[in-house]
Amino acid sequence: MDMTITLKDAMFFLIFGGLFVLIIYLIVLIKNVITSVKNANAIMEDTKTMTGIAKKRSEDVDNMLDGVKDSVTGFTDAMKGKESLVKSLSSIASAVTSLVNLIKKSEKG
Repeated sequence: MDMTITLKDAMFFLIFGGLFVLIIYLIVLIKNVITSVKNANAIMEDTKTMTGIAKKRSEDVDNMLDGVKDSVTGFTDAMKGKESLVKSLSSIASAVTSLVNLIKKSEKG
C-alpha cells in the first residue's frame, strides 16, 4: 500500500500545524496577561490604601501646623502687647496637646 502526499497536502499540514502552535501560544499569553492584570489590580488597591493614609496624615499635620502657627502668632502678639500672656500660653498648650495626640495616633496606627 503506497501513500503519496501531494505538495498541497503538505502545505495544509504545515499551515494547520502552525495554527495549532499559534493557538497554544495565544492561550498561554492570555493566561499570563490575566495574571499580570490581577497583580496590577492588587498593586492599585495597595496604592489606594497608602494614598488614603498619606492624605489623612497630611491633613492631621496641616491642622497641627495651623495650631502651631496660631500659637506662635498669639505669643508674638502677646509680646507686642496685643494679646494677653495667658491667652497665648493657652494657645501654646493647645498646640502641644494636638502634637501629642498626633504622635499617639501615629504610634497606634
